[in-house]
Amino acid sequence: MKLRRTRAATCAMVAALSLGTTAGTLMVSGTAVAAPSSSSGVSRYVLSGAAAEVAADGTATLTWTGGTGAVRVYASTNPTFPALTGTQVASVTGQSATVKVDPTKRWYFQLVPERNPLGGVVVASRGVGLQAASNTRDIGGYKAAYGLTVKYGQVFRSDALTKLTDADLAKLGTLGVKTVADLRTDFELNLNGPDKVPAGSELLRAPISDGGMYGKLNEVIASKDPVKQQELLGNGNAEKLLLDANRSFVNDPAQRAQFASVIKRIANGEKVLYNCSAGKDRTGWMTAVLLTAVGVDRATVTQDYLLSNTFLKAANDRTKMGLKYAGLMQNPDLLDPLLGVQQQYLDAAFDEVTKQFGTFDRFLRDGLDLDRATLAKLRLQLLTV
Repeated sequence: MKLRRTRAATCAMVAALSLGTTAGTLMVSGTAVAAPSSSSGVSRYVLSGAAAEVAADGTATLTWTGGTGAVRVYASTNPTFPALTGTQVASVTGQSATVKVDPTKRWYFQLVPERNPLGGVVVASRGVGLQAASNTRDIGGYKAAYGLTVKYGQVFRSDALTKLTDADLAKLGTLGVKTVADLRTDFELNLNGPDKVPAGSELLRAPISDGGMYGKLNEVIASKDPVKQQELLGNGNAEKLLLDANRSFVNDPAQRAQFASVIKRIANGEKVLYNCSAGKDRTGWMTAVLLTAVGVDRATVTQDYLLSNTFLKAANDRTKMGLKYAGLMQNPDLLDPLLGVQQQYLDAAFDEVTKQFGTFDRFLRDGLDLDRATLAKLRLQLLTV
């Protein structure tokens, strides 16, 4: 079976990006496909709601909704049309499949109904699966405006890459990342060391303040004083640190310039992975800006932001347990507001956008100095039909 990306689909996408016209509802990539309104028969063979989870041993569980009849499953290490670049790994009747893949590589799957080759979807696991950087995630697969979808395999977000294992580094190397942008401050870098990056990847330093959170965290823990810890972190004090930090991402010109420098590289076609220490605050706002700029709705942006709590939970639980057993903190739950994310943190940044710039479009233009041509390039790089 052959699948090809038609000229009409490409032209529709360009029209949507540059002129704001509707590009149609049929997606050949992403996590969802809307049924064509003109043919109820074809809609029976259109998939939606696809998801993928890949375990450490390479067991991939794929699920979807919609569609009837047999579905062919293709797997590839190339995110662009796995049905063309990869191999068929299953053919099933139903709405799920389990396949085995090489766990040392990053995999993308295309689910193709046999009765409707254009009704399929491309899907991948949200997490990349790095052992020592658990919050490394692909920002692709989200639905955007005009029936378009954010590309998989183009931009990744992560926590610090300082402790990557050899296996982690090898897997990271398979992503084809050209630039690793480290958003950590010099203080964090000196304390924990530089990112490890694959051969051939450029390490870009783009330090952005964490609002003093990392220093406060170390001060609180080092005190070993439960009264002082309660005083510094309790009664909303911990949350205030991150609320203020998120506002500063918007109202501080120097920090805006660092965010913009990375976004411009993405717009110029570089495959980029950006990270801070935990991959949740500076990295979270960077992702929120990118997704919003290409037309992903606020609810989805928030959902992605909050996923850090899931990906960091195991590591955070170990950290808290270690602090308690070492006698450094009697109540390590005081750290929860700093170790995780809350919707109010993201909302604080968006509210600051409105306060300082009026609209998000003006923030992109005047706050980040992203002109219309750069934003058009960004959308062309990150979106697909």
